[in-house]
Amino acid sequence: METKDKIIMATIDLIKEKQDIKKITMRRIAKKADVAVSMINYHFQTKENLINKAVQKFIGTIISNAGKQYQDVDISPEEKMRLGLKRAAKFLANNPGIARVSILNDLKNGSINDNSSQVLESIVKQLKEVYGDKKDGVDLKIMAQQQLATVQVIFLRTSIFKEQTGINYYDDQQRDELMDRIVDNMLGKS
Repeated sequence: METKDKIIMATIDLIKEKQDIKKITMRRIAKKADVAVSMINYHFQTKENLINKAVQKFIGTIISNAGKQYQDVDISPEEKMRLGLKRAAKFLANNPGIARVSILNDLKNGSINDNSSQVLESIVKQLKEVYGDKKDGVDLKIMAQQQLATVQVIFLRTSIFKEQTGINYYDDQQRDELMDRIVDNMLGKS
């Protein structure tokens, strides 16, 4: 494994262990990767760059595996969408540090290959299954953007959202009901 990959993998391992990214130091990453701190600086320049790359890779792997879970399950496309959204929302709730870094990085330095773009593509596919040929590609992409933006904003502003609505994003049942409401609103069922 190349030095750069070792550093990224060590960082991912520490992120999984710590959950609080602020507590991960360059020295700790270097020790875990068995490299000098100067190698981290050489490859990534800053801790922020390294954390962003590691989070991107970590979440990217989860996103690419997420759709496979419901491939062979005999449920409606709408139910697959609901389950996928609930699973994604639960991941955000269980990994707030990682999720916050990923979302904010995507919003700040967005690219066509970032995690948000990957999630958008999977939402578009789900919507295509739900609507078939009743909606064109642009409408599906707009709907996917609405769903993604809604969930990201609620997650980033959970305390404000709770104050405004009384819904606690970190309560499993309330979060699942919220995700159902989001899908219902998007599909015109509310």
